[in-house]
Amino acid sequence: MNDDRIAGYKILRRLGAGSMGQVFLVEHPRLPRRDALKLLPGELSRSDDFTARFAREADLLAQLSHPNIVTLYDRGEHDGSLWIAMEFVDGTDAGALVQARGPLSVDLVLPLIAGAGAALDYAWRTQKITHRDVKPGNILIAWDRDANPPALDTVKLADFGIAKAAEESTSLTATGMTIGTMAYISPEAIDGSPVDNRSDIYSLACTAYHLLAGRPPFTETSISALMAAHLHRPVPPIRTVAPHVPAGWDAVFARALAKDPASRYGTCAEFVAALSAATQPSAVPTGGPAYSPTLAGSAPAVRHAHTTTTGRSQWLLPAAVIVAAIALVAAGTFVFLNGQSDGSDSTVAAPSSTHTVTTTTTPSSTTTAATTPTVQAQTPTETVTVPVTPAPVEGQPCGADQFNDYSADGTLYCSAMNEAWTDLTHQSRPAVERGSSCSEPGARARVQYTDGIATCKIGPDGTLIWDW
Repeated sequence: MNDDRIAGYKILRRLGAGSMGQVFLVEHPRLPRRDALKLLPGELSRSDDFTARFAREADLLAQLSHPNIVTLYDRGEHDGSLWIAMEFVDGTDAGALVQARGPLSVDLVLPLIAGAGAALDYAWRTQKITHRDVKPGNILIAWDRDANPPALDTVKLADFGIAKAAEESTSLTATGMTIGTMAYISPEAIDGSPVDNRSDIYSLACTAYHLLAGRPPFTETSISALMAAHLHRPVPPIRTVAPHVPAGWDAVFARALAKDPASRYGTCAEFVAALSAATQPSAVPTGGPAYSPTLAGSAPAVRHAHTTTTGRSQWLLPAAVIVAAIALVAAGTFVFLNGQSDGSDSTVAAPSSTHTVTTTTTPSSTTTAATTPTVQAQTPTETVTVPVTPAPVEGQPCGADQFNDYSADGTLYCSAMNEAWTDLTHQSRPAVERGSSCSEPGARARVQYTDGIATCKIGPDGTLIWDW
């Protein structure tokens, strides 16, 4: 690779780097314009499966034209690495803003969430595209610096689609999923169920929660603990961590963050409308976050797109993620975003097992007059046997009265998504290659590049290997 050019684009400076590649500010080879160029890692670029999916997703995303979506300009291959060129937003992102300022005001968060929500609704309505990696770092912001004080001018959503290609051609853990991404992922994306726009609504609500509270809904320090929290723990009411928000928002967030997609709002617009309806000037306590810039209208204007942030560059990375990827996108930036933690891990109580109960009743003696013999009556011992419920097995059907229950050993839970007992043990392990060695008999793990689950078994030669 030429030191100062990529596919004809002149490199002006590097804006960010991470496990999914590098992002550069570049000068277009023919037009008087600066773009953001993402150079993907060689290991992804060498995968024929990923390359094909990457091209398919990029072609879909190139058709998206919306004022709140970062535009994809071009794609190609350079020195064995895939690249995409996209719109450059000269500003910051919501993640960097909340990191620098702390919890944001209601007046600022509403237009940020409205802009990102409009982008999500448009992509789903027109192309049935889900984002899969909605988070503060993917909401790009630019200001009207001529206004006094500076007014919000641009809200654009980055990281559409390409992570879906990574998800489909690799596995969740194999693609470098980070806590910064997992903090906003929906329950159905975690357990492998089909996802639609309601998954993005959950992630958008997690993002709004973070912007208002200065932290995401769950702050566990490991990916497995975050997975368990999204799947099973109730979300703390927003006003317990952000007392400056209107009282009516507790109910709105409770619905948007419901574990069951059917219980959520149907569109992002409905979520934003519910927030607006519950926002009454008298309901917003004083003493909230001091940072509340003047807004340039309810629908921020569109302008050039991409980001540089204080202390570290934050960038549009084409992608979206679910159970798969830290993402890169046909429209966005790359972000170094580490999950914040309160140091608490989620704990889930397993249902107690049934057992045999024996009860003995002995009534007190009854004594008559002196001339009457003493008579004692004793009730015979009564034994009540409660049948012991057999332990469930992977794939066994379960009913509505068992949804979200755990097996006694904590390795299975009853999923409302597929109405069956679902194994949990594979989620805490990296993806494995079939036939590779293992050390824990009976352990389970996802097989690389597939949705299959392997078990650690004794192989033909007597050694432990991962096998179907």
